[in-house]
Amino acid sequence: MKKLLSILMVLLIAVSLGACSKKPKGTAYDLGGKTFYNTADAFNSEDHSKVWFGKDGSFVFTDTSLSGAYDISGSWSLKENVCTLEATDGFSGKIIFEIENDETMQLKTSLSGSKSGDSFTTDESKGHSASNIPDNTDKKDDGEKDDGPKEIPCTAIFTEYNNYWAEEGTKSWHLNIKPIPENTTDKMTYKSNDGSIVTINEDGNVATGKPGKTTIEVTCGNQKITIGFETRSNEITQIKPEKDKIVTKLGNPEEIKVKLVPEAADAKTLTYTSSDPDIVRVDSGNKIYAKHPGIAAITIKAPNGVSATVDVCVEGATLDSEVYGDTVKGGSGDYIYFDVYKTLCKNWNVTYTDLRLMVDIHVSDSTLQYDNKGRLWANAVSADKDVQVYFTFEDEDLYPEVSSEVYTIHVTK
Repeated sequence: MKKLLSILMVLLIAVSLGACSKKPKGTAYDLGGKTFYNTADAFNSEDHSKVWFGKDGSFVFTDTSLSGAYDISGSWSLKENVCTLEATDGFSGKIIFEIENDETMQLKTSLSGSKSGDSFTTDESKGHSASNIPDNTDKKDDGEKDDGPKEIPCTAIFTEYNNYWAEEGTKSWHLNIKPIPENTTDKMTYKSNDGSIVTINEDGNVATGKPGKTTIEVTCGNQKITIGFETRSNEITQIKPEKDKIVTKLGNPEEIKVKLVPEAADAKTLTYTSSDPDIVRVDSGNKIYAKHPGIAAITIKAPNGVSATVDVCVEGATLDSEVYGDTVKGGSGDYIYFDVYKTLCKNWNVTYTDLRLMVDIHVSDSTLQYDNKGRLWANAVSADKDVQVYFTFEDEDLYPEVSSEVYTIHVTK
């Protein structure tokens, strides 16, 4: 009896050891941290498709097709020898791999650049054999009837974004949505759930309507996805001047630069108005021209009433007021007075300086005399005549030389 019990104990220990030596289900394959390459790439590409498995359960699948490469990302899970990739970006649906061992797996889902049945391995060898390119032509024995082109079903729909937007007034814009595989014989169809916001034709080109949000349904065979779409208003909601204060020199042209919200709004619809055209004149569009020393405000306004203001200070020297009078009687002791001032904007504090002692007075006839106290008078004359007068002045704060306008003084006998 004791001998029989001993035999049973040995058998039980052996069975237990055998059971403990097996790996639990779901952990039989070590994929985390590895990159698998599609060395049997259907397009014979040097930069073949690849998939990286993160140890945290994330993945990035770079699928390389004839039209380029795109990334698919999400999370992966393992059950026995089947690895399932749940995509959250770049793809709609699941990607399935059947695992052969820790270094080799086989794709069971057709993508743009990788076909069902392609082998993925950790071997990054370059240069693929042309024999790896699938032959999709129908093969038939002699005498076999040709049933026509082979049908290729759509297995998924690729969309670059889950939500799209465009400004109102967009006439024709193609959404980056493609069938997988791209050579599928199934037809892509599109449907807008609010045609007043966006319409979409059979080629996937959208035209926007009024501002708002809606969805677009895309179908391909028995595949279907829904994407969001927003039509955004291009009406100006804010005007942001690059500078809200501008200091410029007398005679200088100046450009007022602004940024608009939204950025796609049309800047050509803006109007510019000067509070004092004698100081600052709006030339054309967003150009202003400094005419006289002083301060003026430029108002920038959109058609919907949104506006902004830019203050402009013009520095320079000129006659602060016109010549007091324009007629002088020769020999009678009549005088005409003039004032010349310099205007500066320092830290936006405007200062005015009398420049009469720095002025050079120019007259077209010596009949008219002058002094630097701001007086003009005439000597005895034999006949009435007109004399032209203008002033020039130099100052380190201004231009090398600034000239006033020409004034006409009428001299009588």
